[in-house]
This record gives sequence, structure tokens and C-alpha cells, in this order.
Amino acid sequence: MGSSKRKDRRNKQQNEPSKQFLQAPVILERRDRVEEQPTVRHAENDIRLAPKLNSTPASTQPETVNLTGAVPLFGKQGKLPSEAAHKARESPGHFVVGVVGQQGVGKSTVLSWFTQDPSNAFPVQSDETSAYGRHQTSGINVLVSPERTVLLDTEPLLSASVLDDTLRTGSTDGLHPESLYNLVFMLSICNVVIVVSEGAEVDLSMIKLLRRAEMVKFNIPDFPLIPAANFGQTQMDTSYLPDIVFVCNKCRDWEFQWRKYADIQLILHEAFADSNLKTSGLVSLEKVLPGFKISEVAENLFLLPYSVDNPVQRKEHDIWNVYNRSPSGVESFETVMQALREQIVAAPRRPGKKGQVSEKEWYRNAIKINELIRKSEYIADYIKTAMKMVQK
Repeated sequence: MGSSKRKDRRNKQQNEPSKQFLQAPVILERRDRVEEQPTVRHAENDIRLAPKLNSTPASTQPETVNLTGAVPLFGKQGKLPSEAAHKARESPGHFVVGVVGQQGVGKSTVLSWFTQDPSNAFPVQSDETSAYGRHQTSGINVLVSPERTVLLDTEPLLSASVLDDTLRTGSTDGLHPESLYNLVFMLSICNVVIVVSEGAEVDLSMIKLLRRAEMVKFNIPDFPLIPAANFGQTQMDTSYLPDIVFVCNKCRDWEFQWRKYADIQLILHEAFADSNLKTSGLVSLEKVLPGFKISEVAENLFLLPYSVDNPVQRKEHDIWNVYNRSPSGVESFETVMQALREQIVAAPRRPGKKGQVSEKEWYRNAIKINELIRKSEYIADYIKTAMKMVQK
């Protein structure tokens, strides 16, 4: 009797599928909505928000890495990176042009015009880098032009952001030892050093730094890895100095005047009257703009007009955009820059066998020179003395 009743109940439940549907399926569907779907939504939100949080840093990275053949001159532990060594040739002859200046004056832009593709040569300061108060170029970048001119772009001299990086490792009492080291290095290895400033004004801080670098450049040979006998000398030359060219970049219409040009010429002449730096006889603005003629011996000085081809400079409401793509009494940036480039590239090379040193040999000696400068007791003692004077 009991077993027959159980069979009847089982058969009765199997014949009523609606009750079976109303129990378990409803509970399963409710569980799916409450427990699983919110988890999926949170995961999707996390995926969407992650790129937004990292978008600002990610956008700044391509501008530093993107650029063409410009590579760091020094690798790890002061050795040459393979990219830079690969660009050097064993054939005789080398010609090196370096650029120095403070932050945001247009050093990388000026040097990029020595290449075939100025827009993809050296990294220029981006809006984000400027907004965060950082510098675009770190260390020294190198690029070889089609005319086999070795171009060196340095990090900003006398820069607050560079000084901030230095202060993270030790106090310098407001001095700029890294700027001094880099400038002494440039004076030791370059044929021509371009000193860039902004506007038609004299950068007195850069003039002081140049004189200081000339003073502490002591006992630094020009080719320390090549015996002096190879050049027909009894001892290594430690008095080598390059040609110096001063470039006033981003000059506005009212600054691009003969009177301004003559005043800067006079200041430079007085500042380097007793200097061994070669500051005259290489370039002349008069060759491209005859109205800028100086009766006396002219210093190596060029004025570059404010470029309207820079997207930042040609903003519709930019009060500094005095050109506005209309005819002006001043030549275009491209015309004056091209004249400067041609005059520098046509500069005479070093005479004798020193001018026949290959690019690869120059690279090897540049690494050794950097090592000698960093280990120079003379420069280190000068920096220590200067710090003590500042502290007093």
C-alpha cells in the first residue's frame, strides 16, 4: 500500500510540469540578475576607466621616443649605445655641431633645421612637458645629418627642472654643476657650439656660464686616446676651443631691428674681449639681410624671426602672433635659418690630421673626454669652493 501511494505521487508530479517550472527556474533567473550581472558590470567599468587614468602619462611618452634617428649619446655606464655607434663611419673626417641654452628657448628646433626632416629630428618641448615644469631633452642626444654633420642636442642649462633632479641625489645650494659639466664637454668635442636665447636680449647668465666653463676646462686633451705623435706633436693639445655662435630665437617684429642687433654685438664684444673663445668671424647676418651691417668686427650673432609655422605660435588669439601670415619687412624664419645653417656647415674643418679623424674615433674620444671631465679634480674643487661661498 505504501509503495503504491508513493508511485502515484511521483507520477502525479511528472504530469504537472508547470509546478516544476515555477520553482527552480525562477530562483535561478533571480540569482543571475542579483549576483552575476553586477560583477560583470564592475569589470567592464574597470576596463573602461583604466585607459582614462593613464591617458595623460601615456600621451607624453611617444613624443620623447618617437623621433627618428636621434639617440642618446651615452649609454649605460658611460658607454656608447649601439645605435649611436652604428651611425658613425670609419671614413676620414668629422664635423660636430652642438647646441646649448636655457629651457624653452628653441634649442632642439634650431638644431632640427640642420636635418632634412626638421619635424622628426629632435624632440621639442610639448605642452604637457611645459605644464608639468619638466624638460624635454635629458642628457645629450645625437643625430647625423645627410651631410655627415654630427648634431648634439643637450638638456637645458641652468634649468630649474634639471636642478630639481640633481637635488634629489644631493644638495647643490642652488648651483648648477650638471650644466657646467655639460658645457665643458661641449666645448671640448664640438667644432661649433650654438648658444640659443629667446628674444633680442643678451642672456647674461649664459655668458657667465660660458666664461666659467672656459676657465675650468683645464688639462682636457682634444683626442686623449690618440697619441700626440700621430699629429706631429710632442704633447697632447689641452687648449682646444670651438667656434661659438649666438642665436637670438623667437624675435618679434619690434625686436628685429638694426639698433637691437648693434647693441647685442657691442655687449658680446665687451664680454669676450679677453676670452680665447672664438666668437667672431664665422657667420654674419649681413649676408642674408644687408641692412644689418656692422662696421666693426662682428661677433657670430644671428637673429631668428618668430616662426608662424609653429602651431602654438599661430593661434588665432595669440597676442604675440604679429605676423599673422601677412607680408612683413623681415624675412621668414626658414630663409634666415637656412642661411645660418649654410654658413655653419661651410665652416672650415680642423687643419691637418686632426681634421681627418673619423667619426668612430671621435666617438671613442668623446666618451673618454666625458670621463676625464667627470673625474676632474679641478672642476670638483671649483664647485666645492663656489658652494662654500654661496653658503656664506
